[in-house]
Amino acid sequence: MLDELVSAAAPAGGTAVVQAAGTDLWNGFRGRVAEWFGRGHEVRESRELERLDRSASELSMAGQDEVERLRVRHEAVWQSRIETLLEDLDGVERDQAVAELSKLMAQARP
Repeated sequence: MLDELVSAAAPAGGTAVVQAAGTDLWNGFRGRVAEWFGRGHEVRESRELERLDRSASELSMAGQDEVERLRVRHEAVWQSRIETLLEDLDGVERDQAVAELSKLMAQARP
């Protein structure tokens, strides 16, 4: 079971990814997020870049009538991915990952 700090970090992380998509911050931010998910594994990092780019592409191509639905969907997807990663880490690694995620979220703000 995730503690309260982790439970708060995952939704905020999902929101940060979606809010940064398509902005001037996106290129640098997406790379840092992929590194965070990859945890030193190049192949995992590359897969995360692809997922991030798919999210950004879907959001940017959405029509006005569907953009909010897609934003909610992508926030939930990224929240779930973050929760899954954090659940798989031990206590010390999890604390470090949450701290890193907090820094990433701060960088996503314009």
